[in-house]
Order: sequence, then structure tokens, then C-alpha cells
Amino acid sequence: MDTTNANIKKSWKRIFRSVDDIFIILGILLNAFSLIFSFVYGHLIAGIILLVCEIILIGIYIMKMI
Repeated sequence: MDTTNANIKKSWKRIFRSVDDIFIILGILLNAFSLIFSFVYGHLIAGIILLVCEIILIGIYIMKMI
């Protein structure tokens, strides 16, 4: 019997139960909203800074899942 899928499902549930993960996900969403808002209103430098922060946050989250 293949238990690989069961282990993956358990690990995903364990990952999303952490309070840190919730804050990371909220940070990514807030950064994405701020990024869109910055580019819409023409703040190019702020948008680029937020884009870098967004990439860093997503990278940290991916590294944590591994």
C-alpha cells in the first residue's frame, strides 16, 4: 500500500496549523495588495521595493515548506 499521499496530506495540515504560517501568508497577501496599489498610482520605486519584499516572503515560505 502506498502511504506517500497520506504523509503528504498530514504534512500540509501540519504546515498550515502554525501561527507563523498564517502571518507569512497574510504578509504575502498584504504585500501583493500594496504592490498593485503602488503600481496603479504610479509609485514605481515603492512598487519595486514591494516586489522585492514579495519575492523574499514567497522564498522564505517555500524554504520553510521544504
